Amino acid sequence: MREEKNKYDLITGIAVTAVVSILVIIGMCFHEPWFDEAQAYLLARDASLRDILMYWTHYEGHPPLWHLLLRCATALGMSFETAIKSVNFLFVEAVLLLIEFRSPFRRITKVIIPTSYFLMYQYSVTSRPYMMLTFFCLLAAMCYNERYEKPMRYCCSLLLMCISHSFGIAFAGGIVIADMLGESIRQRSVRKMAVRIISNKRLLLSYVMLLAGALAMVAVIMPRSDTYATSSNSGVHGFAFCYFMSWLHIPSDTLFTSFSSELMYMREETNPVNEVITAAVISLIIWILLFCIAKKRRMIAEAFLPYSFIAVLTSLHTLPHHYGIFLMYLLFMLWTATDKERITLKEFAEPLEKAGLKADLTKKIAIGGAAAFTAINLYWDGLSYYREIKYAYDPARSLAQWIKDNELEDRKILTTWSENDAYIVNASSVASNAYFDRNIYYNLNYGLSFISHKACSGDDAVNIKKEWLAMGEPDLMVCDTPQESSYICKDLGIDSDYIALAYTGEGKRIFKDKIDDYNLYVMCTRETYKEIYGKDYEVSTYRNS
Repeated sequence: MREEKNKYDLITGIAVTAVVSILVIIGMCFHEPWFDEAQAYLLARDASLRDILMYWTHYEGHPPLWHLLLRCATALGMSFETAIKSVNFLFVEAVLLLIEFRSPFRRITKVIIPTSYFLMYQYSVTSRPYMMLTFFCLLAAMCYNERYEKPMRYCCSLLLMCISHSFGIAFAGGIVIADMLGESIRQRSVRKMAVRIISNKRLLLSYVMLLAGALAMVAVIMPRSDTYATSSNSGVHGFAFCYFMSWLHIPSDTLFTSFSSELMYMREETNPVNEVITAAVISLIIWILLFCIAKKRRMIAEAFLPYSFIAVLTSLHTLPHHYGIFLMYLLFMLWTATDKERITLKEFAEPLEKAGLKADLTKKIAIGGAAAFTAINLYWDGLSYYREIKYAYDPARSLAQWIKDNELEDRKILTTWSENDAYIVNASSVASNAYFDRNIYYNLNYGLSFISHKACSGDDAVNIKKEWLAMGEPDLMVCDTPQESSYICKDLGIDSDYIALAYTGEGKRIFKDKIDDYNLYVMCTRETYKEIYGKDYEVSTYRNS
């Protein structure tokens, strides 16, 4: 009987892995990479190894592992999309294999987990370091139960979390501190906990190495004074409010609801009261369930302290695509709790019985919750994949192809910038650079192919605009709106009229059940238009996507 069950589990695990892998490959084939994906690739390709490790990390805000892996891919001769998608797909497979064949969850749970929107689409189809961080979090969960017997392996997995993402540093630190605090509570003595660590030479050495590595990563990513993110203070909400919402909004919006806009930071977004209340109620239910699990296993500190560290970072800087960090935390917590003692419905039934409710209500609630999670996330997955196939996620790929088709690489191409900062330029322009072996825009900051994320002071802005104007009038302007060319001409003191629309690139930014337009427009003079197309410009030719 047991052999049949193991065989069934193996077949099911293989089937889930195969189906999800095929879907991810299809999604990747249709996905047009956007700025975040291209920025990492361009930095990995064009910056020196020293600058990747020690300089640009201060402006990117993340440890360098993802850039180093992409650099290895470029060294193998891989093109932009092949490089980022291949590296990310390796971690997609690694995560699936860990969940299906190494996790302690029940088979039905192993089937449900990969349907999560963040695992099935957001962190799989778009190639950024989040799937890599997910893998290292699960690796740490797998090693957690034997952390005292095999401390080196355990601490290495935590160190990998630290060098993969800033969230990983906070998460790993929270795990270690929570473990020490939890052990002190169980032993009812800080001294006994300290003696246990000190007497275990390998564990002590591992913790020292982990601390050194984590501190080194903090030093490497610490923003410099001229970092754009530190100079921008926009937002209607303060730290305290965002910290509060990290507990009462993010859990719900990770697993069940879709109230957040992908284009808005949590500190900027104001949701209707009904959405705030709904998210808070769902999040509270999630926290109550986790508390019940943690209390029975005497791991309250281990369950909640790591997220309190994560919430500090989400309060400072978070967009909805970061919310998947809660899913990573949840999987880690449930994995380590299950390793201690298998989670059963009975432990939730007892409180209901004491409240005078029927015990079988627990099973109905559990089935209903699992069904709701699966249905909602499959809906988000299906809609996202459908839109990936039907629409262009970002116009960068099509812009690059249009430039190549019309042999415009050597023309003077200018990309427009934010009115607040001349170094913050059109995002799709940067992404299109990844399809060329060099920077094709003459006004990108410092001549880089990627954005520096440095703040542009008033004096700097005046000087660099003089340099741009000295280059002569551009042949093409890549703009966020057709009207933007007028502002740019006025800002630079250009007399020519850039009223001809040479090209329109269309993008649809996908997030759960939401979709946002993200288009670009290439403006030029009537003379340049005639050179490109061999005919006079007419308003009727406004769209050339």
